[in-house]
Amino acid sequence: MHNLMHRLENFTSSRNTWWLCSALMLGACGAPLGPIPGGKLQGDIAPWPANWVHAEECENVLLETAPDDPYSVTIWGISIDDDFYIGASKRSNQWVVNLEQDPRVTLEVDGVLYRATAKIVTDNTTIAAVGQKFIAKYDMDPDNLKGEGAFYRLQAAR
Repeated sequence: MHNLMHRLENFTSSRNTWWLCSALMLGACGAPLGPIPGGKLQGDIAPWPANWVHAEECENVLLETAPDDPYSVTIWGISIDDDFYIGASKRSNQWVVNLEQDPRVTLEVDGVLYRATAKIVTDNTTIAAVGQKFIAKYDMDPDNLKGEGAFYRLQAAR
């Protein structure tokens, strides 16, 4: 019985180590995996769309920041007119720190990549409109928009 327990412990330990190593390697090599950040997003860059209607059906989008040392995350996004917006619950998140240092980003929507420039939204009218759209799309409690977060407008990179 002791030998069987020892073998089982070794198997379980090896399997956990394998899963952990696999998750770390996946995160370091490409797209984020759920809440685990990733690296460079892979694919061809598409022209900036005339509108973002196609993005309204996507719950999550991927965002790559820090083009010199790519860091990508899974986030929420909404569109208003020709602009695409993302929101950060905290400006201290690593991806936000990255884009505030270098606004060049890559956005992936439904498997398609777009180069963009991010700019913090400071206009109160736009903040209110973007907030309402996030609340409606994601069925959010309006209180979730209070605090140290920010919205960012993504526009076609020049």
